[in-house]
Amino acid sequence: MRVHGDKVIRRRTAIDKRTNYRKYLPELREDFQYICGYCGKPESITKNAFEIDHFVPRKYDKSRENDYTNLVYSCCVCNRKKSSKWPSEDGKIQFLDEKGFVDPAVEEYDKHMERREDGTIYGKTKKGQYMEEALEFSLRPLKEVWQCMQLMEKKRLLREKMQTLSADEMQDYIKMDRLLDELEKNMQRIKIFLHWKTFYFKIP
Repeated sequence: MRVHGDKVIRRRTAIDKRTNYRKYLPELREDFQYICGYCGKPESITKNAFEIDHFVPRKYDKSRENDYTNLVYSCCVCNRKKSSKWPSEDGKIQFLDEKGFVDPAVEEYDKHMERREDGTIYGKTKKGQYMEEALEFSLRPLKEVWQCMQLMEKKRLLREKMQTLSADEMQDYIKMDRLLDELEKNMQRIKIFLHWKTFYFKIP
C-alpha cells in the first residue's frame, strides 16, 4: 500500500514568494495534509512539533532555501535522519549511482517506497532502499505508529456516530481506547530503549 495511505500530497503551484521559508508553514501543512511527507505519520499522534525540511539541503543549494517547491513537511525524526544527506553533494544532481532522495510530493515517490500491511515501510527500488536506510525506517517503531493511526481513525469514525452506537459498537469504542493507551505506553518504552541504546552504544 502507499506510504501516505489515501492522502495525495501535492504542493500548490500558485503561492506568493516569501523571504523566510518558515512563513510557508500554514500552506505547507495543508498541502501535505498534516502528515509527514517521508513516513506518513500524522501530526495528531505525536507530541513533537513537525518541522520544515529542505528537500535539496541548503548546504548544497543555498538559492533554494526559500523555494516552496523545495520544502517538505516532515516529522522531527525524518527531518533529523535526513539532515543534509545528499549523495551527489551537488544540488542540481538528484541521484548518484542509484542513491538519492525522491521528492515525497510527486507521484514518483510511490514507485520507490511502499508500506507493508503491518505498517512498516520499505524501498521497492535501489533508490527506495537508499531512502529506507538513510531515514532508518527499519530501526523505528513504524508498526506501532501505524497501529495507532488505524485505531485513531476507527475511533474517529465511531465518535462521529456516538449518539447512535449500538451496545457492541460502544464496547468496540472502549476497547480501542484501551488499545490506544497500551500502544502509547509501548511506544514510550521503545523511545526510552532507543535513547538508551543510542547513548551507550552510539547506534542511531
